[in-house]
Amino acid sequence: MKTLQSTFSVLFILFVSTCFSQNYKFDKIVKSNFSTQLFPNQEWTNLFNSEDDSYHMQIYNRNDSLVSRIFDTKENQVHYFHIDKSDSLKLYFMETKNMTSNVTENKFEFSEIKEKKGIKEITFKILNAKDKKIAKYKFVIKETDKSYFSVFKLSALETQLFNKIKTPMNFIVLEAKGTNISGRFVKYRLESIEDINLNIKIPN
Repeated sequence: MKTLQSTFSVLFILFVSTCFSQNYKFDKIVKSNFSTQLFPNQEWTNLFNSEDDSYHMQIYNRNDSLVSRIFDTKENQVHYFHIDKSDSLKLYFMETKNMTSNVTENKFEFSEIKEKKGIKEITFKILNAKDKKIAKYKFVIKETDKSYFSVFKLSALETQLFNKIKTPMNFIVLEAKGTNISGRFVKYRLESIEDINLNIKIPN
């Protein structure tokens, strides 16, 4: 993880633009594993602001390139970057695209915490407007001083990007397994979460 932290420090230092507009701050870098039947063991890297879950950043490989994108649900925008791995990992702004706000009428239910041998579990259900269950997950959690549920939500609940989900207590999801709203079985595991200090400014 120290290597990743130094990598993103370099990205910040080498990101150059003469005129800036939107500014994004990230204080957490998260690595996770996400599996479906068709795409097992996907390794994901996401950056978050623990005080503001209206935006987050994904780092991923596309063909032979390393790219990233920032999803901003306040401005309904996605900002795209190319990362030049052969040139000191410079971060180059590519483009901004608009996205449609998609706030659904889904409802969300959390069960009470069950603890066995020091492991805390909680069940999470997504219901439609008619109160019919359309997704269900079982979480292994760790209670925290502030809510880190958005780390899981923004990483693994892509259809709920614009929805606010209020949790009954502060926690972070360590593991999750269940059926998503498409009826597919999925698994998620938090590999690591570390502090980072990264500012990215979007050019006009």
